[in-house]
Amino acid sequence: MQLDLTIDDEAAAYAREQGGVLAIRTRPQHGCCGGRVDLATVNVERPDDPEAYEQTERGGLTVYVHQSLVALGDEPMHVGLDRLWIWRSLYVEAASQM
Repeated sequence: MQLDLTIDDEAAAYAREQGGVLAIRTRPQHGCCGGRVDLATVNVERPDDPEAYEQTERGGLTVYVHQSLVALGDEPMHVGLDRLWIWRSLYVEAASQM
């Protein structure tokens, strides 16, 4: 898999605490007046349909990347960790939108 993926140290540590898995996929976002865009999203659970994903190892993590994002080729993606008081949440930034 040829993928330009970076994972922040804090995001990787959080994912390891949660079981050592990252799954990056798209999800539809609908507008208020119609229309739709697929946005990249990330979570710490193994996908239900792993055959639709490419699997790789990065920094001690098992990373699943959905085929629709792998198709972007060498477009950069970045996984980071947002923090707000006691809450933590992973995010993914992708250079290209679907």
